[in-house]
Amino acid sequence: MPYYNEYGFKEGYKLYKKLSSSDLNNINLYGIKYPINLRKNEKSDLEVFKQVFIEKQYQPNHYKNPKTIIDAGGNVGLFTVLMKNKFPDAQFVIIEPDSDNFMMAENNLKNYSNIQLLNKGVWSSDVKLRIIDEGASKWGIQVIEDNENGKIEAISINTIIKENNFDRIDLLKMDIEGSEKEVFSKNYENWLPKVKMLVIELHDFMQKDTSRIFLKP
Repeated sequence: MPYYNEYGFKEGYKLYKKLSSSDLNNINLYGIKYPINLRKNEKSDLEVFKQVFIEKQYQPNHYKNPKTIIDAGGNVGLFTVLMKNKFPDAQFVIIEPDSDNFMMAENNLKNYSNIQLLNKGVWSSDVKLRIIDEGASKWGIQVIEDNENGKIEAISINTIIKENNFDRIDLLKMDIEGSEKEVFSKNYENWLPKVKMLVIELHDFMQKDTSRIFLKP
């Protein structure tokens, strides 16, 4: 069982029992300073938790002491929790457009310092966005540009760099459910050379030709 492989029999069993219960508040993990909270009625929270802390999809040992980290598509803050415990002195900017996810991220990160949370989407420019499907899973929210009817503010990586006076971004994690197609379609020439390491999930099944746009010369 992966819980035992990662945390040993005793801690792994405790974690398994906790995640199998109806109470997903105050989840304690070895090596994580503060408890983590998940929503019991939102299946995606548990899936993201498993990706980050059980499957170790974002292994922090791959990164060499980053000082500036941007988490684009922060969800409920679990990637930042992991990285903040590994790199406590790093400065973080987390961007998450969904208000419910954002509130959970605030809850999970409230005890950590030097973290800026933005309830916004990430785009190629600073515009307004609209959610395509309000009934979509909280980890699969897609948006489109709509300056007339959109209720979500979008921010570009360029603006984040300017507002924080970043000379570089040591680590940019991007999981923005297809919006990466727009981000890498234009206005990336100035900020991309300042990114030391990019960790990205591409969503061709959500936005056709996303990989082609991202990988173009």
